[in-house]
Amino acid sequence: MFKKHNPDEEYHIKRFNDFDEARIFIEDMNRDKELTIAAIDYMISHKEYYFLLKNLYRHIKEKNLRREIFEYALLSLDICPKREEDIKIIMEILQMKNSFSEDMVEFLKGCSCQLKDFILGLLENKDPYIRKNAVSILMHCPDEKTKNKIKLLIKKEESSEVKDEMRKFLDIVND
Repeated sequence: MFKKHNPDEEYHIKRFNDFDEARIFIEDMNRDKELTIAAIDYMISHKEYYFLLKNLYRHIKEKNLRREIFEYALLSLDICPKREEDIKIIMEILQMKNSFSEDMVEFLKGCSCQLKDFILGLLENKDPYIRKNAVSILMHCPDEKTKNKIKLLIKKEESSEVKDEMRKFLDIVND
C-alpha cells in the first residue's frame, strides 16, 4: 500500500535527474517500491513507453513483478501506446492469461477507440480467450463498423463463451 503522508515527517518525493538513474529501478522493480514508482513516473513523463512496457513484460515473465506496480504503471500511462513494438508487448501480455493480462484488458478498455484497428484484429485470433476479451474491450467504443464485423463473425464463431460476449455486444449496440 502507498505510504500515507505524515505532516510531522519530512517528506521528500524522489525525482530522477536522468534516464540512467531511473532505469536502475525499472530494470529491477523489486529494489524499492517508492523509487520504482518514481522511476515509472519518470519514464512516462519522458515518453519512454517502450522501455517501461518491455521491462514490465520481462518482470512478468520472470514472475518477479508485484501486481500493484503493474497496475500503477498502466493507470499512470498518459497515452495509449500505438507503436508497433508497444503493441507487440501488449499482445504478449494478453496471451499470458493471468491477472496481468486481465489488468491489460481493463487498460485497453480505456484505449478502445484509439486502438480500435488492433482490437478488431484480435477478433480473428485463434485463441478464444483473446477473441472474448477483444469483444469485451470493443464494448467501450461501439460503432457501426464493429457491429457489422461482429455480426459477420458470430455466424462462424465456435466458442460459446465468445458467442455470448458477441451477443452482449450486439444487445448493447442495438438498444
